[in-house]
Amino acid sequence: MLAESLSLPLIMFTGLAERKDLLMVLTDRAGRIEWFNQAFAERTGLANDSLLGQKFFSVLTSNYQFSIQQAYIREQLLKGEHFKFELCCITQNYRECWLLVDGQPIYDAEGITTKYTVMATDITLRKHTEKDLEQTQQRLKRLVENVKLVPWEAEAITHQFSYVGPQVIELFGYDLEQWYEPDFWHSHIHPQDLSMVLFHHQVTPRSQDHYIVEYRLLSADGGWVWVKDIVNVVRERGHVTQLLGFLIDISDRKQTELSLQQALKDLEQANKQLETRVQQRTVALSQEKEKLENTLQQLQKAQTQLIQSEKMSSLGQLVAGVAHEINNPVSFIYGNLAPATKYAQDLLHVLQCYQMHYPNPDPTLQAKIEDADLDFITEDLPKLLSSMEVGANRIREIVLSLRTFCRLDEAEVKEVDIHNGLDSTLMILQNRLRATPERPKIQVIKEYGNLPLVECYAGQLNQVFMNIISNAIDALEERDQKRSLKEILDHPSKITIRTEFKNTQIQITNESDSQPCKLDSTAAIVIRITDNGCGMSEAVKNRLFDPFFTTKPVGKGTGLGLSISYQIVVERHQGKLECHSTPNGTEFAIEIPQGKGTELRA
Repeated sequence: MLAESLSLPLIMFTGLAERKDLLMVLTDRAGRIEWFNQAFAERTGLANDSLLGQKFFSVLTSNYQFSIQQAYIREQLLKGEHFKFELCCITQNYRECWLLVDGQPIYDAEGITTKYTVMATDITLRKHTEKDLEQTQQRLKRLVENVKLVPWEAEAITHQFSYVGPQVIELFGYDLEQWYEPDFWHSHIHPQDLSMVLFHHQVTPRSQDHYIVEYRLLSADGGWVWVKDIVNVVRERGHVTQLLGFLIDISDRKQTELSLQQALKDLEQANKQLETRVQQRTVALSQEKEKLENTLQQLQKAQTQLIQSEKMSSLGQLVAGVAHEINNPVSFIYGNLAPATKYAQDLLHVLQCYQMHYPNPDPTLQAKIEDADLDFITEDLPKLLSSMEVGANRIREIVLSLRTFCRLDEAEVKEVDIHNGLDSTLMILQNRLRATPERPKIQVIKEYGNLPLVECYAGQLNQVFMNIISNAIDALEERDQKRSLKEILDHPSKITIRTEFKNTQIQITNESDSQPCKLDSTAAIVIRITDNGCGMSEAVKNRLFDPFFTTKPVGKGTGLGLSISYQIVVERHQGKLECHSTPNGTEFAIEIPQGKGTELRA
């Protein structure tokens, strides 16, 4: 009966009917069931004999109100036309389930509808994803409404405001009409910031669609208010016509950063969930149609680049801001430790002089000295100040490592010391390398060679180091969970980092024998990051740099780290990224061509 009723090839129809995630029904003109697949029977929970002859929509909606869809289906069946709708129902285990129901008419030789093929696909995951995204958008909306933002619009050349939000009155104290005066904005910028702000305003819009600048504005009470000006450039036919932006009071930046950090965590979690679902859907589509697979691969590559750009931009701004805010109080503490130590030494010296010249103090004073344990204070106070200095130095080193890792205060491409980038990455990952109650610390062996300064995208290259070293730590931790403490102590986990400068001469032969051969020099630096873990299989190694491929459980990895690292090294730096794996460990070799005008350092 199936071969006579359906126009699809029998093999393709049989394959679809056996799918667990696709409910299939064959009905007559009135919607009564004549045939169904196993997935439909399992979803309804009814006996096979009892399903035949029933109307399919009555069976699907037996446990849910369905009055509107029933009227629509009856109308389409009466007209013999195609119908399609979404249905929410409750499964046997009392879980909400969404189905996309698609009914296609089957015509006889005279073009009259005689039967219907009905297919229902489970879209519960998509519905839940849409609901999660809507909730995230609402949270972001509430967050923006609670932040002190002043929207504005201005003419492109003179920067005369055409609109300023009423929030500016509370922030600066001026009447709203004053902001629309021609030279109001220029005349209220701090003199030390004016040249920098005007440079951004006159030069940056030529090449960028948006930029951010921080400066001080004079308030009505005579004080200076630090603001962050987020500017968007509006163009028409290639010419800048208008500037749009927001003024943000950043005096309480710490509180704002904490709020934004939580919002970014929510977005990152939603991003990971979406990446996992996209990956699963991509695999299913790739098995059905090769053309869709090629299109999807192109979209994945574009999406990967956008995700990396947004994450690195957000993470870099956040880390740089935190490092800046930490650096100010720590510098204050560190700068005052030296005079505090000197003052303490002077006071102790004066006290010793008093004891020498007045060896027999008043009994009441003697009692106070004994209660305060003056001898202990004299001995311990210098040690206390010394430990405070050590702690302050440690914090300054961490802040410096964060700034080195982000590289936000430097040009995007410039000459850098690769060893500084490696050291800052190791500093950030120090908490994962140190010993835990379950295992000893992971040893890091540095075998640095003499390297020149290298022209590169420093921040992106640091991200490559972070991805590879983090993966090495994950592999060693996974291996150590399966070993006893004695095995770990006998053969400790190690990560070895080697660097070297490679200068290769390539012989070029001329077509004419009369001309001498020439030598072409190719200089590059090589960074090798090796762990002594269990290595990886050949199948995993072959897919190592594919987007979204990961061996980690859901929620722990996105499968984007090594794919993005490959793009950064190979596409952006015209270098090489290779992986060599054996049962005794894995080595990643990064080769970056040397830039022009560099000199070897000792």
